[in-house]
Amino acid sequence: MSGYIYVLVHPSDPELYKIGVTTLKPEQRLAQHNNNYSELTGRIVKETGHKWELKEYHAVLDPYWAETCFWGATPFADMPYQHGIEAKRMKWNWVQAGLDAAKKSNLRPAEPLPDWVYAYTRWMNKRLEGRDITLVGHVKSMVSGKATFQCSNGHEWRTRSAYVAEGEGCPQCGIGERKPEEIWQAAKVGYLCLLIHPEKPGVIKIGLTYNKLEQWYEKNEWEDWVVHRYHFVEEPVLAEKIFWELLGQPLPNDREPIKIDLSAAEQAFRDLIPQMHHEIALAEKKKEDFKKIDSK
Repeated sequence: MSGYIYVLVHPSDPELYKIGVTTLKPEQRLAQHNNNYSELTGRIVKETGHKWELKEYHAVLDPYWAETCFWGATPFADMPYQHGIEAKRMKWNWVQAGLDAAKKSNLRPAEPLPDWVYAYTRWMNKRLEGRDITLVGHVKSMVSGKATFQCSNGHEWRTRSAYVAEGEGCPQCGIGERKPEEIWQAAKVGYLCLLIHPEKPGVIKIGLTYNKLEQWYEKNEWEDWVVHRYHFVEEPVLAEKIFWELLGQPLPNDREPIKIDLSAAEQAFRDLIPQMHHEIALAEKKKEDFKKIDSK
């Protein structure tokens, strides 16, 4: 919400200033300061018999961010109100430096997106390839959260991310609709499995499959090996690479079994998804940076 940053001066002290922000008209806020005796500004009026005067004010897009920028440009480490002080004695050149910063403040910079938002956004974009549907913005939840989409016919709608990810198309023209099986195959997702053998304690094996859960159970893909842990992964090859990096081990040839402490393998498996999100986020941020450079 836009508003104003203002400077009040008082006849009792030429170096006493009240810096404030408001979404009201500055003149209205001035009247409040002069008539509210519960505030320091009002008590000064009551004690001296002189009212505050509006020295200057400036329209700003984000008043509270402008206030932060103001104090950041002065010798004071904290905004005065954080210590219960509503007015402060200072040199005018400090006030001027603060106002210059406030006038240039624009909107508060966006907080950095968490790594998982980048990972979920890539998750969705993989499922939109070749469907003439574009994701507008980011995906913040793979299950219950909603996102905005636009089809190539110009229709825009908002719905649960999971619905579109599983094949739902444009609700107006149907474009982009797919069967869940088609989505699965096109996205090339799968499972990374930590396997153990009942007759080989202290030995593990990593299984990588692009089949669905029920399929690899039915097929018994790894014969006598038992699935000890598994992760559904959007990027199976990347997941396997990161797992071995977390273990500090090279990828075994043909995924052969290796002798290693099971607890270490379990910890690497627990750390796998956050680390994947981090690496995906780094890659996606680089893409965004390249787009910004190309657009200039």
